Amino acid sequence: MDQQNHFVQAKNVRETLRIISMTLNEGNDLKNMLQSVLERLLQAVKLECGWIFLIHEEGKHSLFASYGLPEGLMYKENLPLCDGGCWCKDKYLAGHLKKAVNIMECRRLERVKVGNFGATNGISHHATIPIFAGEESFGLMNVASPSKTHFSEEELDLLETVAYQVGATVKRFKLFEQEQRRSNLLTTLGTCLSMIQKGDKEPFELAAMILRLFNWKGISISLNGQFTEVGECNRRQKVVQKAIFGETRLKVTIFHEVFDEVDHYLIEQLTHYLCLYFEKERLNEQRKELARLDERNRLARDLHDSVNQMLFSLSLTAKGAQLRTKEVETKETLGQIQVLSQEALKELKQLIYQLRSEELQEGMTSAIKHYASLLGVTVHVNVKGILTLSKSSEECLWRIAQEALNNVKKHSGVLEAFVEIEASKEELMMKIRDHGCGTKETEYIHSRSIGIHGMRERVEALKGTFTWESKENIGTTLTVVISNQ
Repeated sequence: MDQQNHFVQAKNVRETLRIISMTLNEGNDLKNMLQSVLERLLQAVKLECGWIFLIHEEGKHSLFASYGLPEGLMYKENLPLCDGGCWCKDKYLAGHLKKAVNIMECRRLERVKVGNFGATNGISHHATIPIFAGEESFGLMNVASPSKTHFSEEELDLLETVAYQVGATVKRFKLFEQEQRRSNLLTTLGTCLSMIQKGDKEPFELAAMILRLFNWKGISISLNGQFTEVGECNRRQKVVQKAIFGETRLKVTIFHEVFDEVDHYLIEQLTHYLCLYFEKERLNEQRKELARLDERNRLARDLHDSVNQMLFSLSLTAKGAQLRTKEVETKETLGQIQVLSQEALKELKQLIYQLRSEELQEGMTSAIKHYASLLGVTVHVNVKGILTLSKSSEECLWRIAQEALNNVKKHSGVLEAFVEIEASKEELMMKIRDHGCGTKETEYIHSRSIGIHGMRERVEALKGTFTWESKENIGTTLTVVISNQ
């Protein structure tokens, strides 16, 4: 009889394993599959209840299946199972659970009793079986029964066999999900790169777009030392990627709850593409600036070769005619023409000098002093620190200095100006002041002046700050702060 019972039991076990194997291989919904497997397994080993946890890489667990739970464990939609930790999970996370454990006290059941959540049907212990696939671990399967105090070797072997089958299935689903996620993310990456390519976008706009497309928690972009942050950038979990192309140095930091290989690959590709994009934008801007310089130099040459010569000829002609005529009124008129043509020549030389930028090759200080001498303005230049400006930043300061010195000449009532340039590692400040007549209508002049408006636009284009202050009978001060990069 015992031999016959043993044969029947073995047959039932084989049938159970066959059905479980079919369920795990044919299904396409992991949660439903694990629920069906758990129910079939509990029936085979004649146990009352059980539950399956899948535990994520960051240590959080999800209840994927449960059956026959006592009232206390079902409290508030299985809250005792879904919330908090327990001894079996602690051992699993510590790497101490490598095989089925016969009987283990349950902290969750203890909390049910303490919280008076409901009946436990006399269950206080359970068997715990880790879910593995090779060296990878995915979670736990716990089974229990009120009268069960010991599991036989055969029962534990069956539980472990099923747990291995479950592990293989979970791994298959995870690989499928990863591949699907990889495919989706690569598609998103393609969309992202296309949107980056289309646009003249600032780092903040790009960061916000990237965060929106990939659903990461936060992003920090450091472009040549200038930082831009969007989202939650204070999380411990982060991936940092750096890239250098030409004169562009980029560091991208992504913040999220957990990262996998796909995330690391995407962040690496995204960082390299962003670096190439910013370097291309820098080169495009440089080309535009060179084109503008070429155009200004062409205009300067044309003015010098045509208008300059005509004014010079006019001045000489007027002077010659003045010497030949004896009529007083005509002499005065020709003298006035000569004076006006000389003034026009002087203005033209200043204009040609503004259009040209060769003087910057001798340095900012020399250029400012030379230009001031053309205007007849005495300038005192004081420079502190080392200037490491880009060409666009240097051009910006040079044009502002020219405009400011013009204003001193035309509006201040004095012919003396003071220029202070102070450079640190991060930023540069230029202050230009005079002790002239100033004005009491600062706001009105500030908003109306084309020159001041143009200076402000130049500075703001470089993400700098511009201030202009004028006080009657005290003077005018102009201050510019930009990056010293």
